[in-house]
Amino acid sequence: MTGRDDDLGRTLRSVLLEETNAMPVDTHDAAAGLRRQIAHTRKRRRVTLAVAASVVAAAVAVTVAGGWLGVNRASDPAQNPDQSVAVAREFLAAVGSYKADAAISYLANDAIVQGDEIAAGSNASDELRLTLAYYRAAHYKQTINDCVQAGTSAAGVGISCAFDVQAVRSDEIGLGPYTDNFWRLTVRDGKIVSVQQSIAIQTNRFAEQLGAPFNTWVSIYHPDDILTMYVDEAQSWQRFTEGSNRLWEQRSAEYVAVVKQDPAAYLNKPEVAAYAAKLDSICAAAQVRAKDEIKAVPQQNRPAIIEARERVIRETMPALLAAPLPRAVYWPYEGRAFPLLDKFYAYPHNAQPPESLARQIQQIPGLDKCIFPV
Repeated sequence: MTGRDDDLGRTLRSVLLEETNAMPVDTHDAAAGLRRQIAHTRKRRRVTLAVAASVVAAAVAVTVAGGWLGVNRASDPAQNPDQSVAVAREFLAAVGSYKADAAISYLANDAIVQGDEIAAGSNASDELRLTLAYYRAAHYKQTINDCVQAGTSAAGVGISCAFDVQAVRSDEIGLGPYTDNFWRLTVRDGKIVSVQQSIAIQTNRFAEQLGAPFNTWVSIYHPDDILTMYVDEAQSWQRFTEGSNRLWEQRSAEYVAVVKQDPAAYLNKPEVAAYAAKLDSICAAAQVRAKDEIKAVPQQNRPAIIEARERVIRETMPALLAAPLPRAVYWPYEGRAFPLLDKFYAYPHNAQPPESLARQIQQIPGLDKCIFPV
């Protein structure tokens, strides 16, 4: 999962490669400058994505109200929706287990299979085989939540299944699961005639927390792999080939090993100790501000308290990201520490982040005080 049509991915690649001869520039200096650009871009992107998400939500509401795929018309025949939901769930269980033959057995001969992370092609069976081979290599894992009937029509019974996803070993880093994704299927006479997958790569924070950092890491340390792993230099979409899959398996494992290094092991280096001290100072000031803001909120108004904490850390992140990151601990912070902090404060206002997540962040030098007490 890389994020198709990701403008940030294109920006990353163009910064890291000189356009005249496509040779890597000074990778560390480029990456350090790139972090500042990403920090600036993130703020603008969130506003844009929030507007886009509201537009999409409105469109979905209109579509469902009018009948998804032309469904919910009084004249349409009933087609055993319970059986159709069962077929959809069994198909998705096979997909989640990388069982291509089993998944294909649920498809009609003329089935159409499309999606954000599905191989393109004219033959649904071939597409699924290529897709599931990639899913295995990229450690794609899905958790199906609710599957509900979306109406019936001559085309069949429409089924919508929400799911959470992990990919590119995000769970091994401690990130995810990433939400707001959907499978939409049409079942007719016990066979699936249409499959559409939608993954909210941009809006569910996958691109920001893992996609962009991983792509950047590949660009810096394995530039010769790009055209094997991705369809273009911009890393806009992954390839679905055996050679690509081998590299996704290998490089994702290497990336996890790099970002999970313990920064504390490098505190004997003066530049790392100074960096951790700088982060600690920034977090300490933010903690004082958070305490002051929380005092002004009635204790029974927990959503307002959580919102105040989130606002303070959101306004603190640019300062944390702007601190010059030493080469020795660049990826443990860029690929893990800051994404974990982002995950902690991205929890819904009606949910409390797990203590285990707070402890992971507090063990990272310099970030202990960025976990604000309530």
